[in-house]
Amino acid sequence: MPQKFPSNVYAQPVPGKGTGLFTSQTIPAGELVFAIERPLVQVPDNKHLAKACYNCFYLEPPEGRSAVEARTLKACNGCKIVKYCSKVEHKYECKALGRLYPKIAPRVVRMAMQILLRRQSGSIPDTGWQELLTLEAHIQGLKNETIYAINKIKWQDIELMSQAVAAFSGVSESPDVVQALVARIMINSMTVATASFDTIGSCVSTTAALLNHSCNPNCIYQFSEGSLTVRSLQAIPEAGELTICYVDPRSTTVERQKELQAKWFFNCTCNYCAKRLTCGQPDLPPSLSSKMSAVSLSQLEKEGRRLQDEASAAPADAVEILSRAMALFTRHKAIYPLWRYPWMSVRRDLKDAQIGQGNWASALGHALKIYLYIDPVLFPEAWIPHRAVEIYGLLKVMLEILHELTKPQRNEQLIHELWEYKIDFPTVIRHLSDEVERASNKGFGPRSPIARDLEMYGKEGIDFGKSDWQTELTKLKRAADQMVD
Repeated sequence: MPQKFPSNVYAQPVPGKGTGLFTSQTIPAGELVFAIERPLVQVPDNKHLAKACYNCFYLEPPEGRSAVEARTLKACNGCKIVKYCSKVEHKYECKALGRLYPKIAPRVVRMAMQILLRRQSGSIPDTGWQELLTLEAHIQGLKNETIYAINKIKWQDIELMSQAVAAFSGVSESPDVVQALVARIMINSMTVATASFDTIGSCVSTTAALLNHSCNPNCIYQFSEGSLTVRSLQAIPEAGELTICYVDPRSTTVERQKELQAKWFFNCTCNYCAKRLTCGQPDLPPSLSSKMSAVSLSQLEKEGRRLQDEASAAPADAVEILSRAMALFTRHKAIYPLWRYPWMSVRRDLKDAQIGQGNWASALGHALKIYLYIDPVLFPEAWIPHRAVEIYGLLKVMLEILHELTKPQRNEQLIHELWEYKIDFPTVIRHLSDEVERASNKGFGPRSPIARDLEMYGKEGIDFGKSDWQTELTKLKRAADQMVD
């Protein structure tokens, strides 16, 4: 029986790319292309198992923060590992997970066990199993140890995971079948992320897995309340192929190609890679290539990425480590574009680290740099989800600062740091709220988590200011220029 697709989507071979998905109708930019109510398998990652619903991925807010919609997560009485806020269908692997408790199986092992146990019970019919088997496994590529330096996965790791799947699921399948299943999950998993693009889990959909890659994609996929949706980033003509970006589109051509080869074993030939463009901008602007040698540039960016990795492994020291990385690029700010990777990525990480430590003035400075000077270059349309998320992040920083400035025990240090800029925070918050609402409706669709957040902020009764936006924008540009490099 042929695979069923949404009514406006069909599959056909694409030379050099296997099978792709196409649309049978014209689709404007910023529209829902198709939705999958529930992927074949979806699980939170190990880091978020204790904080996320196994069913809908509702994520408990950090300590001291309020939730958009308060829910209570209950632990499963069987395995004592899974938590849920609503009905959760995990009976198939519950006993297997319980046998492991208090140890927790890796994400890929849990996904493979669930698929095999559901297939054994008939919950996954033969047609669904066959659809899964048609997906790429890239076994030979995964056995190539020269790839290990990048993706950190050895074939021996897959063999060990497959042995764990077989042992704890109790399903009688040959080692080759289980290994191929684990490989398919690794190759075809899609990231489950929050509205802010924070990874919290993975899923496999045999339909969405057919979406091919482009560094200039016309679609983006999102995940909300257990459902996967695909929305258009550009106008797509009838019979046009639907594409998504498998990697961060803001990274350079060299970095994108390296990651695509290491994880999915292909070289991208899209128009951006052919022209060496990143989000439509040249990888090497003349101001940079004419004044810095290729060797010096490579060494600079390699050290910046190394410090990023170091900061990721040592969160307590992240501000200090990332500040060193920022200093590397600041020395070349006259010629090095703010938007170029990895400087803009280091800035985002430093902003988040400053937020984590409550350094609101520094966090605001970096958020304003992104809002005013970086994202408008990379994503000219404010509703593009990557840019909308950063605007939403700036709004949240503004709200936190307003709280710090107006609470009974005011943050005197913050008042001192911000005093000279005379920013009317209520007016800025009002404008950003409107901007995020417009962007969210087009980029994420109605009733998105961002839209629900905005509803919560409105209910908190913020006294929106009465200054005009252009006056405040001038102040924000001055703050961005003076507060951080």
